[in-house]
Amino acid sequence: MKKILLSCLFGWGLIVGAVNATTHAQIDQTDPVKLVQTLSQTVITQLNAQREELSNHPQKIKAFANQYVLPYVDTEKMARYVMGRYWRIATPAQQKAFVHEFTVTLLRSYANSMLNLKIKSFEVTGVSPEGSRGDRVIVSSQVVQADGNASKVQYRAFQDRKTHLWKLYDVVIEGVSMLLNYRETYATAFQQKGIEGVISEMRAKNKEFE
Repeated sequence: MKKILLSCLFGWGLIVGAVNATTHAQIDQTDPVKLVQTLSQTVITQLNAQREELSNHPQKIKAFANQYVLPYVDTEKMARYVMGRYWRIATPAQQKAFVHEFTVTLLRSYANSMLNLKIKSFEVTGVSPEGSRGDRVIVSSQVVQADGNASKVQYRAFQDRKTHLWKLYDVVIEGVSMLLNYRETYATAFQQKGIEGVISEMRAKNKEFE
């Protein structure tokens, strides 16, 4: 369940690629609630419409992810959080490489599980501020799958200081933060293998997908 819902988010948000102008214009990033509601409905609708084609042509899954939601999640912000203290000691080249490989890792995970995503309904149930500056919020929702299972899903969003547009950077499913899970996993990997070792391992796993 968690893997499927995580893949839904990162169908929305990986930073590589470009969205076409028509789709981009339909997603209102000036309001975090509208961002989550419109983006989720777009992905669900398009996935249902293209499911057969994507099943027959798996190579198109990456293009699907690139087209519909990649501009709306800040994966550099995510990667910095995931690296934690290791970001500060990494070289600029290592930082850039980790952001890229982390993004591809998310996309690869999404592609592997996307066709299992069968959502019956999605409803935003509320929004609350996070912190005191007014530039971060938590958008709460309920997701119901085709088999009737329902989950409470929260999307953490922030407002970019330069563009004033909202972007997503974490999803919390039944109280479990995806971003925190990644941070804990990579903290162990960095400790055991070092920064360059982790990046090399990620690059090897991502090579075939790219």
